[in-house]
Amino acid sequence: MGICLSISEINWALTKDVFSILGTLGALIIGSIGLFTWKRQLKGTSEYELAKKAILKTYQVEQAIQAVRNPMLHLKQEEVESGNQLQEEQRIYNERLSYMFEKWSELQTIRLESKVVWSTSAHSAFDDLQKVIGKLKASIWLHFWLKGAYAAPGATVDRDPDRVAENDKIVYFIDGEDAFSKAIKNSVMKVEGFFSSKIR
Repeated sequence: MGICLSISEINWALTKDVFSILGTLGALIIGSIGLFTWKRQLKGTSEYELAKKAILKTYQVEQAIQAVRNPMLHLKQEEVESGNQLQEEQRIYNERLSYMFEKWSELQTIRLESKVVWSTSAHSAFDDLQKVIGKLKASIWLHFWLKGAYAAPGATVDRDPDRVAENDKIVYFIDGEDAFSKAIKNSVMKVEGFFSSKIR
């Protein structure tokens, strides 16, 4: 008994429908895989960009902090001669602080965005940097308070030399190895520690 199929016995309409269905299913599967891969790549790219921006802005904040601490002040001669040296110093520090807070504000936006993507662990990576900024701001206020900028006329200010020297260690940049510079660097390294793995 021989089994022979002849071409005329094949139901071509049914065969065509089966191949059409298989082709459509194959296209849907390939399209779904492509879409899934594209979404994953898009998510990875946006996370990469966010991590890169976080580190870059952190470096900019670090530079702004050290710029505030720069001991070199370029006072206007006419202000010094007219007896407004203290006010001129305050103006310079206010400009420096404004720039630092502008950079910090930009970093805050990235900080919140990273909290959305990576939760509170990303947000808390910036906590030490925020503390450094707060300490610097307070130390600059104390610096001018110790100089009598906020004292009422006739009031005396306790200018204990040890207190002034201790505060000056924060206000003035000495070198990259002073205690406050190390605190700044450690706070930056904490941010780097969280985000650097996301850009490599």
